[in-house]
Amino acid sequence: MSSRAKVVCPPERKSSRLGKKSPRLISHLLYDQVTDLPTLPLFLGRIRRELKRRSALGLITLNVIQNQWIEQILGWEAFDALIRDLARFLKQMKPVVLRDEDVVSELIISGNAFVILLAPPRDQKVMTYADMDKVRRRIESHLRPFLTRRLSDLGTQKLELSMGCAILQGGGDAHRIEHSVYQTLDAAFLDAIHQQRREARKETRQLRELLRLGSISTVYQPVVDLEGRLILGYEALSRPERSDFQNPEHLFRVAYACEEVWALERLCRSKAMENLKALEPGQLLFLNIEPESVYDPEMRAQMDGRLLKETGVTPDRIVLEITEHAAVKDFPLFRQALRYFQNQGFQLAMDDVGSAYSGLKTIAEIRPDFMKIDMSLTRGVHANDIKRELLSTICKFSRTTGITVIAEGIEEAEDLRTVREIGIRFAQGYLLAKPAHPFPEVDFIRIPG
Repeated sequence: MSSRAKVVCPPERKSSRLGKKSPRLISHLLYDQVTDLPTLPLFLGRIRRELKRRSALGLITLNVIQNQWIEQILGWEAFDALIRDLARFLKQMKPVVLRDEDVVSELIISGNAFVILLAPPRDQKVMTYADMDKVRRRIESHLRPFLTRRLSDLGTQKLELSMGCAILQGGGDAHRIEHSVYQTLDAAFLDAIHQQRREARKETRQLRELLRLGSISTVYQPVVDLEGRLILGYEALSRPERSDFQNPEHLFRVAYACEEVWALERLCRSKAMENLKALEPGQLLFLNIEPESVYDPEMRAQMDGRLLKETGVTPDRIVLEITEHAAVKDFPLFRQALRYFQNQGFQLAMDDVGSAYSGLKTIAEIRPDFMKIDMSLTRGVHANDIKRELLSTICKFSRTTGITVIAEGIEEAEDLRTVREIGIRFAQGYLLAKPAHPFPEVDFIRIPG
C-alpha cells in the first residue's frame, strides 16, 4: 500500500482528533500538502449556503484507482507526483472548462479522489445530469492528451481512472447536509462504474465492427545492424484504422476484456504478412504475438507454410515476438505450445524486456533468440548511470546465453552512442527510421558512426 493510503482517515475521525485547535490550524490541516488543494469538509458551509439559494448542485468525482501496477511498479513517490500533476491540471482546466464559482477539491487528505462542485448554469437554478455530464466529457477530452504526455514512458494503458456525476438536492434538513453530501458522493462513484460499463459495451461493439471490416493497417519499422550498417529486418506494427481506439494497446485491452484476442491477432498477422514478398533476401520479419495466441488452433493453420511457400520466405526468417499485455500464467503449457513453432523453424523474441511483465523468468522459460530492451531503459541512458549499468548487465548476459539484444526506442544520438559503447549491436527507433508502409529505408549517412 502506498504512503498516501496509510494516512487516509474518514472526515469525522479527523475532526475528533483536532480537538480544540484554532480555526486557522484546522483550515491548514484540511488542505492536502501534496496537491495544495482544499478537502471537501472545508466546503460544507459553502454547500449549505448555496443550497439555500439554489435547489440543487452537481458533484463530479475523478478517482485514480490504486491498482497493482500503480503500487508495485510506480511506487508511492511517483504516485504522489502523478496526483500532484493531476491537481495542477485540474486547476489549469478551471478557466477553460469550469466557472469561477465552481470548486475543485480533494475528497480527503492524502486521498486519490478529486471532487468538483458545480453550480447550475447562470440561466437556471436547477442542475441536471445532462449539464454535469457535458462538463465531465469536456474535462475528459482534455484529460486524455494530458495523461498521454505525462505517462508516455510508464504506459497510459495501465492507469485506471473513473469519473462520475450525481446531483446534490436541496430542501432537506440543513443539519444533515454532511450526510447528504457523502450520500451524493456515493452516487457519483456508482455512476462512474456505470459509465465504465457503458463505455466497455460501446468499445466491444466497435471492436467487433473493426474485425468484421478488417480495419487494421500495418506499418513496418527497421531493426538496424549498427555494426554492419544494414537492415536486419522489420517489425510489423498494427494500427487500428478507426479513431475509436487511442492506440494498439487500447485496442488489445478491449480485445482481452471481450475475449476477442485470437480474432484480433489473426487479423493483425494476416495484414502483416501481406507484404512478405517485398522483404529483401535474408531480412527478418518480427511479428508481434500475444501469449494467448499460441493456443489458437487457427494460428498453426495460418503459419503452416503455405503463405511462406508462396512468398519464398522460410520460417527461420519469421521472428515471433512475444508481447505481453498480461503475465503468462502456465509456463509448462506455454512452452509446449511454443515448441510447435520452434520445431517448424520460427525464431522467438522477447519484447519489452525491462518492463513490468517481461521479466527474467519469462526469458528463462522460453529461451528466445532475441531480447528487445524496452524503451524505458534505453531512453536517456546516456545521462543515467543506473540505466547504463542495467544495459551493460543485460549485454553481458546475452553474450553468455547467446541471445541477441536489440535496443528499442532510440530517438537521441547520445543514447545511440551509449548503446553502442555498451556493446549492443542492433537497435530500432525514430532516430534510425520511423514506421512506414511498406518497408522504409534507413539513411545510414545521417546515423552517427
